Amino acid sequence: MPQGYLPYLIAVFILAMVLRRSLRARRVKVDQLWVIPVLLIVAAVMVLMQSPPADPAGIASIVLATLIGVAVGWQRGKLTRISLDADTGVLTSQASPAAIVLIVAVFALRFGLRFWLQQHPQKGGPFLAAADALLLFGVGMIATARIEMWLRCKRLMAAGAGTA
Repeated sequence: MPQGYLPYLIAVFILAMVLRRSLRARRVKVDQLWVIPVLLIVAAVMVLMQSPPADPAGIASIVLATLIGVAVGWQRGKLTRISLDADTGVLTSQASPAAIVLIVAVFALRFGLRFWLQQHPQKGGPFLAAADALLLFGVGMIATARIEMWLRCKRLMAAGAGTA
């Protein structure tokens, strides 16, 4: 397998882990909510290092996409149902189906576009910047959703029980 596919395989593996866990109600380990965002950021940096944006428009597009991803991620985190069992003290979360579809669509579009660009390098330019922007949109969305969930978990644990 060519070395160039490794960052893609890592990103697909991480996405698969996130999606598998998002499809069912699961126990929230508050002290581990940072792990997936860090892995996604590392994977995104590895992918971007292969072909960093070369012009101000490319840099602006990834910054803007990241900011939009942060805004969408905050909403996604707010839509995630989080419950605290008063008897056991166990936190559980259930992702919104719309959020799962959005994550899959963004990553599929990004990797599909990137693959197409590898087959048609002469068409690069704005399509390459769009592929990188989609990647950072997804990373921003997932990382920020985790931050919002962490904040809500902390509030629930302080309150003692209920659903947020």
